Amino acid sequence: MTIRREPAVGEGPAMPRRESPTSLTPALHLLLVMARLALTEEQKAAALALCARIDDWEALSRLANERFVLPLAYRHLSRLAPGNLPGSSLDAMRETSLSVVRYNLLAAAAIRQLQEELLVPLEVPHLFFKGPSLSARYYDDPALRFSRDIDLLVAPERLVALLERALRQGYVSQMPQGLTAEREGLRFAAGVHHVFSLLSPQGVAIEIHQQIDSLGSIYSTQALLDGAETFVMGESEVRVMPTEELFVYICLHHTKHHWSHLHWLVDLDAIQRHPSFSLTACREVAARRGLGATLEACLAMHRALADPEPWRADIAGHGRELLGACLMALEGGWEVELAMESMKSSADFAFDWQATPRQRLQGRMQGVVKLLRPTYADYRLWPLPPRWQWLYRLSCPFQKLHSRLTTGRWRA
Repeated sequence: MTIRREPAVGEGPAMPRRESPTSLTPALHLLLVMARLALTEEQKAAALALCARIDDWEALSRLANERFVLPLAYRHLSRLAPGNLPGSSLDAMRETSLSVVRYNLLAAAAIRQLQEELLVPLEVPHLFFKGPSLSARYYDDPALRFSRDIDLLVAPERLVALLERALRQGYVSQMPQGLTAEREGLRFAAGVHHVFSLLSPQGVAIEIHQQIDSLGSIYSTQALLDGAETFVMGESEVRVMPTEELFVYICLHHTKHHWSHLHWLVDLDAIQRHPSFSLTACREVAARRGLGATLEACLAMHRALADPEPWRADIAGHGRELLGACLMALEGGWEVELAMESMKSSADFAFDWQATPRQRLQGRMQGVVKLLRPTYADYRLWPLPPRWQWLYRLSCPFQKLHSRLTTGRWRA
């Protein structure tokens, strides 16, 4: 399967059906059919036909776990009850699913701890997005979705105080590495890093964002925080994006990563099933954000995926291209996903047709700017007072080039 580039302007003409099947294995094809909260009769029949071709249920369980849909796959399979699925295999799938549920409970507790011990006492304007807050609001059973981490957007002016308190209370910084509670170092880090990855004392990964798009040209953090809604999650009230804002954002975010994880496809399905979903409101938000083409391509892909053989669906150009990229990423795994990442128009856009000419230019310039921009690693290696920190911009390119030549990777 190849990804075909479509014209950058407009939706483009409808592309013909693909009559030949993809190279999806029966196991991956089955998981793709089941990547939704509820199945139609046609989808159930297709799933049962694919189940008949599965001869290694342990391998399917591992694949479902790797693709973050094991609890959902277990629910569908327990209801479908295929004749060739041994009870022992279903029981083993249930036990592994329970470990996912336990981690989800830890993540929910970590959100409550963040609020009670850090965000509320420090009066940090914030909102939670993706992850546990998404599954709690939009899934009929939040335990069905595995969330690797908690995503938190905060007001940049309160970031240093939040990081300092968190690090003093036992949170550990994973990115940037070696971050300490020393205030001058935190101020420097906040000026050069948009995202901070922490590990909670209980081992839950937390990503703290100053902005939710890489260039900051699509979203205003302050406007998002001002427009946040309150949602009751368990015993806590959490701040989240309105449904239409979140839906358009996940279309942008998941498209950026070529929809390479099956639970992202479930997100697309789950939010559209929720009573708060309004397609009209989503289109208004997308138009305001300049993301109309991205939204429509995702909707077209979702409609195609309702077909047990989506590659045969009649689908317009951008939706077809997105579907092809999704299937390629799902088939190829991590190595193919990395190769596709290297072809992106910018850090925010996977395809040229998503972006304006100005955004494409910004994306091309981003690599140059990143090479020249220092990181906390520079400060950690050579701590300088603020009046001398301009020196990092002179030494940083050489440090990064040295890292590239000696390790094969650009230093973060």
